[in-house]
Amino acid sequence: MQSIEIVDRFQRDFFESEVVPAYRPVIFKDAVSHWPLVQQARKSSVDLMAFLEARATPGKIWTIEAPRDSGGRFFYSADGCGFNFERKITTFQHFSQRLKNWVDDQHAPALSMQSAFVDEHFYDVRESHSIPVFSSDIRPRIWIGNRSVVATHYDHSENIACVAAGRRRFTLFPPHQISNLYLGPLDKTIGGSPVSMVSLLSPDFDRYPRFEEALKHALVAELEPGDVIYIPTLWFHHVEALEGINILVNFWRSSGGAASGPRPADALLLALLTIQDQPPSIKAAWKSFFDYYVFDTFGDPSAHLPEELKGMLGGMDPDMAMKLRRWLVRQLSEAGE
Repeated sequence: MQSIEIVDRFQRDFFESEVVPAYRPVIFKDAVSHWPLVQQARKSSVDLMAFLEARATPGKIWTIEAPRDSGGRFFYSADGCGFNFERKITTFQHFSQRLKNWVDDQHAPALSMQSAFVDEHFYDVRESHSIPVFSSDIRPRIWIGNRSVVATHYDHSENIACVAAGRRRFTLFPPHQISNLYLGPLDKTIGGSPVSMVSLLSPDFDRYPRFEEALKHALVAELEPGDVIYIPTLWFHHVEALEGINILVNFWRSSGGAASGPRPADALLLALLTIQDQPPSIKAAWKSFFDYYVFDTFGDPSAHLPEELKGMLGGMDPDMAMKLRRWLVRQLSEAGE
């Protein structure tokens, strides 16, 4: 596996002009080492959890827990009918105490509080844990747990993930490796997007032979407290939390254009609904249309048209996008009647 590139400029102008257009993951070493969470983590896990306990808001939190024999991997059950973990409601104080009790247990059940809004669960933490490359309007999420493995998956948004405590190993695959990752179902997912059915830590190459090709394209990095990773939209990533207590804070930013609202993933689902069961010849024909109109495979499809005739091919302004959305809603409503 290749290492992920390390850059030293965690600045918005550089990020937007150099990092985002390259569409490659990068590491920013020590970019958030000044965060209070990182400073507390460098003291001890006791200081770290006391810092959060003192700022935890009243009320319940959601956690997930996988048994000792799961190897820390949050995944499907052995029969494929469910999952190998349970979702539980508890308090942060109880959750924190269990983490501390198991901090030195190498084979403890995998316990995690995932994707929780920082400002919803902790007082006075969001303001002191910001990043310069995304808008301050983006609400950070916090992930707290012990040793665990998150299966290879992708996000629909750009991801800035900041390691605040513990160590995390990220293994990334570019989107074009999708056919070699053996993805699970679209409609029964572990966390919202399909995951690879292959165990990265113990791959079965007899069952999943194309995964060997995917590994040739894999990028890997082990991050320490204060380090930051940028994961572009649709890049697959496998994440291992390696310590008794690990904390990650992440920021998701939509990569949508002027036609905000529906996501590209919605178009994929609509294509499954309307094209998947067509005869092979018709599917091939629609592929040609998508290549021409959507993916610019043959260049600008409106290049031969005068400006006054380009319409939506000349760019989707907000008014045009709204009209198109309304038209699509009517079409879908009528089709369901």
